[in-house]
Amino acid sequence: MDSIIVYKDYGDIKFDIKTIMDKKGITINQIVKKTGLHHQVIRRYYEGTAVRYDKDVLSKLCFVIGCELNDIMYYQKPENK
Repeated sequence: MDSIIVYKDYGDIKFDIKTIMDKKGITINQIVKKTGLHHQVIRRYYEGTAVRYDKDVLSKLCFVIGCELNDIMYYQKPENK
């Protein structure tokens, strides 16, 4: 039986914590100290390279930064809708 996999662009979840951290003058090291999270974890979120998002990490980030989840994450619609 032949199988054909068709890729469909559903859009993407984008993470932009860098903008709000820079605006508020918060560094990665400050986040690490206040949350106890690993530097590399925060760096992935900061650079927008995190692939899977952890609810606990997101809660800590929002609490420490003083923002809402929709301030740092958003849905980007597909280009070819």
